[in-house]
Amino acid sequence: MSKKSPVAIFLAASALLAANALQPNLSHAGEGGEGDMGGLKEWSTDQDIDAESKPDEDAKKAAKKAKKSNICVPIGEGENCW
Repeated sequence: MSKKSPVAIFLAASALLAANALQPNLSHAGEGGEGDMGGLKEWSTDQDIDAESKPDEDAKKAAKKAKKSNICVPIGEGENCW
């Protein structure tokens, strides 16, 4: 096994940083004005890309159940609840 030189480590780290800089949406999904990018929502090929998505049947049922029982149904990461 060859010894890792500082130059090789620097080049690998630089390539990794450059790859993340070129595709920021992959590392920061939903941040910076991107809007909601997940959850129980439907999107069809008949819609425009920027069209609002609609909650699917499972999401509607979960929201109704949460209202009745006064519990938190998590929607994505964090403390967001219906």
